[in-house]
Amino acid sequence: MMDGIRTERSARLMTVTLCEQPLNILGRRHILALNELLGELAADRDTDVLWLRAEDTRAFCAGVAIEDHLPDVAADMLDAFRRLGEAFLRLPQVVVAEVYGAALGGGFELVLLSDLVVAADDVKFGLPEVTLAATPPIGAALLPLRIGWQEAARVCLLGQTVDGAWAERRGLVAELVPRAQLHDAAQAVVTRLLGMSGAALRTTKQILGSGAPATEAAMQSGFAIYVRDLLPSHDSREGIEAFVARRPPIWTHR
Repeated sequence: MMDGIRTERSARLMTVTLCEQPLNILGRRHILALNELLGELAADRDTDVLWLRAEDTRAFCAGVAIEDHLPDVAADMLDAFRRLGEAFLRLPQVVVAEVYGAALGGGFELVLLSDLVVAADDVKFGLPEVTLAATPPIGAALLPLRIGWQEAARVCLLGQTVDGAWAERRGLVAELVPRAQLHDAAQAVVTRLLGMSGAALRTTKQILGSGAPATEAAMQSGFAIYVRDLLPSHDSREGIEAFVARRPPIWTHR
């Protein structure tokens, strides 16, 4: 266990719990730790399911720490998050996400990288990066493939938050349940998976993800464009600094 992330192993299952209270915000150190964890997991032939969850707080994950978006340090954070996205896409294990409360920015992107999403009816998904003159490379790459251009543009370009019912109707959530039933519902999905052949699960996931190379290429391109075109801009710094100072941003549109 590291500060903010707890791991547990049992037969054929790894459970990863975010526990950085109160909002489970990810810092660069968390992202690097998750990268290391997934690297080890990818080579583990004895584990078939990864269960991603969070301690019972106000949010599943409210995104990546705002200070890690400042232009002077953001490139390192984005490189680490890109590698994390690649690791999720390549992971042979089935990833089950148990989600509630706020799943914003990088938190929503973790959900999009999961295979089966069980969500509480109080969940709120969103990619608010554009309101800070930032961008969500994983979300912008994956969402059009999952829900179509217009719906993806609504989330990515308008920065609007959507609820669990909206996500369930568009196929982003496998099961939506009352908050009090969330853990039991996710446990039932994990238990069902563990009752199946690990070889069959891996093979079926590989076939389901046959389009992953194109998805990964789109995601990599998104990160490269962000770092090349937006990160050096005045507005990129202004958006984050204005948020930290709790003042309206002054855009130069450059």
